[in-house]
Amino acid sequence: MSRLLLSGYYGFNNLGDEAVLGATVDALRARSPHVDIAVLSASPGATAGAYGVRAIPRSHPRALAQALRRCDLCLSGGGSLFQDVTSWRSPWYYLAVLALAQRLGRRTALYAQGIGPLRGRLARSAVRRVLNAVDLITLRDRESLTTLAALGVDRPPVALAADPALLLTPEWSPTVAAEQARWGGGVHFGLAVRAWNHERWLGTVSAAARLAAERCRARWVCLPMHPPRDLAVAERLAAEIGPAAGPVRTPLRPREMLALFGALGLVVGMRLHALIFAAIHGVPMISLAYDPKVSAFARELGEPALDVGALSVESLAGVIEETAGGLAGRRARLLAAVAPLRARAALAPWLVAGLAA
Repeated sequence: MSRLLLSGYYGFNNLGDEAVLGATVDALRARSPHVDIAVLSASPGATAGAYGVRAIPRSHPRALAQALRRCDLCLSGGGSLFQDVTSWRSPWYYLAVLALAQRLGRRTALYAQGIGPLRGRLARSAVRRVLNAVDLITLRDRESLTTLAALGVDRPPVALAADPALLLTPEWSPTVAAEQARWGGGVHFGLAVRAWNHERWLGTVSAAARLAAERCRARWVCLPMHPPRDLAVAERLAAEIGPAAGPVRTPLRPREMLALFGALGLVVGMRLHALIFAAIHGVPMISLAYDPKVSAFARELGEPALDVGALSVESLAGVIEETAGGLAGRRARLLAAVAPLRARAALAPWLVAGLAA
């Protein structure tokens, strides 16, 4: 029986990363039903209970070293772990896990990773050194292929996969039904934003959303994908939009949040996994790009991406109104566009199963 250790941004109540973890565990078990999976987590008890895995405290050096000694293969990902924009510490932690695994003689692989942006010279050098020593790299998007080549990572085999969360299935639980009932009747659009750049953009988004609500006769649902950080912004955004908006305060699991997205007419989002959740259902989306990963996903699907730092009220409201004007046709086109990405997402667990055999 193969023993796998998963390293990622797990246990922080970020629904996107938890969706990645849940879909990854399911896909690996589908390929190898008896695989033994351990996860490095900030909340080991919650992670173990949610996914039926062994969970290791990620900040406990001795426990981490013991988990690496016990595993046959250390998987890093998915997500955007090797970037220094949202946190300069991020690449160093995940590189250290991989480097220690390699020093202990364990096989290592990147699982559906997004690479970059990497601005620090030392970080780029360290990424090149450590990633050139892994056994396999699977990437989330084409931009990461370009970034990896520019970094000089050219020794391991590299495959283009896609975000593991694309394989997630929705859970239509009583909690979801109760939350949706709170919305009332009519057409509902989704807004999924995050704290960024001191929220200088928030007034523009709220004004555009208020204008679009009047023109389209719709209500806005503000969805916190990372509740510890997003809920306050979602509540503020809903308050600025006014009576035509409300935040989701109900604690939801990733599959429940995914189910909720299926009830929306369209989604305006900054959070990558909000856009992925919309795409799974064929819900048309407008991406507010604050990070290359957001615009990269929008480009893959042929959906509009707007620079969140250069928005105007009329331009955003106009794009929302235009998108709302042809929802049926856009849904069909979007479902056709997302199908190849779902097929690519299935490639990573297949390659890992071969590596771990």
